[in-house]
Amino acid sequence: MEKIFLLLGTNLGNGKENLIRALDELEKKGITILRRSRIYKTQPWGYSNQPDFLNLGVEVKCDYPPTELLNILKQIEKKLGRIKGPRWGPRLIDIDIIFYGNQIVKTRELTIPHPQFFNRPFALHIIAELAPDFIPPGSDLRMSEISREVSDEGIQIYRG
Repeated sequence: MEKIFLLLGTNLGNGKENLIRALDELEKKGITILRRSRIYKTQPWGYSNQPDFLNLGVEVKCDYPPTELLNILKQIEKKLGRIKGPRWGPRLIDIDIIFYGNQIVKTRELTIPHPQFFNRPFALHIIAELAPDFIPPGSDLRMSEISREVSDEGIQIYRG
């Protein structure tokens, strides 16, 4: 079975509720959540003039190929009220495919591994929590080793 990792984020509205609703919608679409990280409060990345984010990661299993999974995630985002805004800007919900097993996908709509994953410390720490022994495609290091090399500044466990 392929290890599929998704990263969810929100910084508008009731963040915890947005994440819970997104997880419920994943299950309704036949995407089984195998493991879930803690929720983290993280500083915005890429566009700093906005509220902090709540993020969590999940390991899932599903029968959808990567492109079809992306389409389903976009449908869920739209159903939950996401409106297209500025790149890296505020959002009600964002669901990204980080890894789909060891597959490398490059299409106009989808790049796996997620192209910004290794640039985002919060993402590294969250996936390392979920799967410390996972070795991402293109790397010789386990996630636990990769995450030890990056700062956790601006990343807090959410206590709300």
